[in-house]
Amino acid sequence: MLLRARPVHALLLLAACGGASGADDDPTSGTLATTSVGSDATGPGDTSGVTTSTATTSGMADGSSGGSDSGGPDDCTFCNGPNEACVDDVCVTTCQGQVPDPCAPGEVCDVISGQCHAPSEPCTLAGPYVACGDMACGPGSVCDDQGNCIPIAPCGAVACLDDGQCWGTACGCERTTECAAAPNAADLNGPFSVDIGDLEFADDCTAWMVTLRSGTDYVRRLEIDGTLTEWAGVANLNMGEIKVLKALTPPAGISVGDPTTLGTAAEREPATAGLGTPPAPGIEGNGEVAIAYTCCPTCGCFVDPPQGVARLVADDPNPLPIVIAATPTQGTGPFGNTAADAGPQGLTWGEDRVLYVGNSSANGELNSLDLDTRVQSVLAPLPARVTAGAAISGSHNLFATEGGGLHIYNVDTGQVTNIGTTADDVTALSHDAFSGIVYASLRNLDVVAIRPFTAEVTAFQTMPAIGRVSVSPDGQLWYVPLAIVAPGQPISAWDLPDAL
Repeated sequence: MLLRARPVHALLLLAACGGASGADDDPTSGTLATTSVGSDATGPGDTSGVTTSTATTSGMADGSSGGSDSGGPDDCTFCNGPNEACVDDVCVTTCQGQVPDPCAPGEVCDVISGQCHAPSEPCTLAGPYVACGDMACGPGSVCDDQGNCIPIAPCGAVACLDDGQCWGTACGCERTTECAAAPNAADLNGPFSVDIGDLEFADDCTAWMVTLRSGTDYVRRLEIDGTLTEWAGVANLNMGEIKVLKALTPPAGISVGDPTTLGTAAEREPATAGLGTPPAPGIEGNGEVAIAYTCCPTCGCFVDPPQGVARLVADDPNPLPIVIAATPTQGTGPFGNTAADAGPQGLTWGEDRVLYVGNSSANGELNSLDLDTRVQSVLAPLPARVTAGAAISGSHNLFATEGGGLHIYNVDTGQVTNIGTTADDVTALSHDAFSGIVYASLRNLDVVAIRPFTAEVTAFQTMPAIGRVSVSPDGQLWYVPLAIVAPGQPISAWDLPDAL
């Protein structure tokens, strides 16, 4: 088993306005539970939890305090600690990183402002500090299981004190988007959605889909201006899932990458045995697209390799070559349809351009392909056939297995942690880069919201028919019918929260 040699993560925050508070620090398998927080309010301009710092008013080169009253620099000259702020020329210590926190009963330390608030106050991010080796990861961060705290939504960075207390920084109170406009439901329900099997949105709200139909299947792209582009797949292989490499924390913007400029066949090296055509060089990163080819063992898809994972190279004569070869596998869920329940499932991207997928070599086995090193690996097996997957941090993926099992896989250590079981098979997992919530669609038509690092789940909506769900960065959760099982159902959306 190949493990990634790079920093990793592992804790989560939780606790914020009108939402749920932290649960057990070490979740185990079982039924997921829901908790809630209080609703006390405080007035604006609160400075509770802020104390005067003495560390920045001593230790001058001449041994003096250095205060402005003594003729030296003001008391904020060295006020540069991650939980220090200059208030009226006095360096004060804010509440972040203080354990126990200095807040009054009924209040929490908001790590965004550094002040004590009621848990329900808008733009409040609070929660416990969880041990992580010599560190402790607080709200907006998670432990990578290797002694490091890494950011998770809604934060994009981490600050730490010398004593190891860490919390998320560069946090967003309101949803931001790179979308020029919101996805258009009328356009989505036009020619774009014919024979739809799965739907995914890029950081700029470009919509991508795959078909599941008899005969040749297709990848389609719908741009915000309504431009529709289509690519044909290999032979008569079915297509299962489509995933776009995108940001895991805000701001969720396109950094690099455009699948229309990823190189041509002339730029490629010869094929590597067992991997199909190697990934093309060129511009790479957020915006890259991958799909899963599927075929049930008795469906007569006589292709070599018979199925697997492909990466889109839009301007190539062979735009969807297989990069992870797979052997035929079959399940009984999550859709109750032989074609839809076959082959690789749980496709997801790591933020480091590693593709992960289940059932490629055997039911329940995870496989990966590092697009930089072109190394394909068989990873730790899960207890049952994989049905869905989503990246949830730079070090963690969430996978669902037949029967509704939920498992966090650490891509750096190979550790698998079972966090509970949903009420039915999971048809899709979609991560919201603003809130960190993962939305799961179930075989029984329920849609639930999962906070994976605290194993909390809440009911969200009900689908009109079996299908999948997909988050768009503008703040909508889209219902995606599986046309082969639920013909005639339109694509529709529910609004997601736009602020903490």
